[in-house]
Amino acid sequence: MKINELLLNQANDSVVVSYSRVSSTRQVEEGFSIDSQIKRIRASSVAQGWSLSEEDSFVDEGVSAGTPLWSRPAGRRMLERLKQGDVTHIVAVTMDRLFRDVRDLLTTIDELRGRDVHLHLLDYNGAALDTKSAMGRFFLTVVGGIAELERGQISERVKNSVRYLKSEFKPFTGSIFGWDRVGDDLVPNWIEQSEIILMRDLYDGGVSAYQIAEKFNEWEIKGKLGGKWRSSTVLRTINYEFHKEIDKFPKPDWWGH
Repeated sequence: MKINELLLNQANDSVVVSYSRVSSTRQVEEGFSIDSQIKRIRASSVAQGWSLSEEDSFVDEGVSAGTPLWSRPAGRRMLERLKQGDVTHIVAVTMDRLFRDVRDLLTTIDELRGRDVHLHLLDYNGAALDTKSAMGRFFLTVVGGIAELERGQISERVKNSVRYLKSEFKPFTGSIFGWDRVGDDLVPNWIEQSEIILMRDLYDGGVSAYQIAEKFNEWEIKGKLGGKWRSSTVLRTINYEFHKEIDKFPKPDWWGH
């Protein structure tokens, strides 16, 4: 048998499932839409001579990559499909459609190897990546480690930036009950700060967060954006460490009376 015929027969014996995911509208706008992913996967399957049915195209919409693959709705269905034993490949456009956490990646790759299922990624820096070979598995592990390192560094930079903004009393988030934005600075809203102290006094005196929320709503004390109080927002307000920074500001004359 000729080599080309042998390869074609091997391709025709391959049963493929595909996986696509978006977590937000922003990803759709940036070209990661479900439709665009499926089109690329189908085109690649045709080129490889793989069999891919519509029932074997698994899609998760509005699901974060932080959720382990087998814990996602479509991920669970895909795992059940793999248990039938005839699937040879999982195809996805990029690694971040499948994994964010390296531990999840490594665990899943080992599990797929045990089922003799290979992961095929269509796009990594313009090239395809397949776990069928030892080199492909090794490279995917390295790539996953680098991606996690980059995410960790980004997270650290964001935390450092927020820490700096807090120390300089610059806006670092949305509206905060107890604080006002004046130009590019945050300054205490002393009326709201006195209400926070009242919350703490009531809570320390044995009044539940739910009861405090009920009282504040009864007294028509509004949240920062005008909303009603709930027990969760009362607890979050009481325990917010940033409120301690008011000690660095001069108090109004009436404060403490």
